[in-house]
Amino acid sequence: MKKRIVSFVAVMSLVFAMSATAAFAASYTFKFEGSFIGSLKTSSAQTVQTLNAAYVNPSASAVPTTYYLCTTTSNTTNVTNWITDVSTSGKRSFTYNSGYGGGNNQYKITGYPSNLDFLDYTVTGSWSP
Repeated sequence: MKKRIVSFVAVMSLVFAMSATAAFAASYTFKFEGSFIGSLKTSSAQTVQTLNAAYVNPSASAVPTTYYLCTTTSNTTNVTNWITDVSTSGKRSFTYNSGYGGGNNQYKITGYPSNLDFLDYTVTGSWSP
């Protein structure tokens, strides 16, 4: 009986730890249509929880896509480096530009096709500022 209780507590601790980690990630879906003009897509804002933990984790895409984090007031003001030509799934980390980052700031993730010539496509994934 004691082993069952210890096992149950261990499993519940893992479940809690995994759900707490997932709570900081937000999801996004960007649908890119037709021409390159107007193809810049931006998510809703999320609050920075931990400095130096910003990332994007996209699904695989047939079309290379570029990502960066931007301010809540301007989707063209990048607060991080650009992660370019992403066409495979996997977590990639952002680095904040000088003067940005810090707890309780809000940012959005922005994406656009890396090449000018593309067919309609959708990319989904998770991210954290």
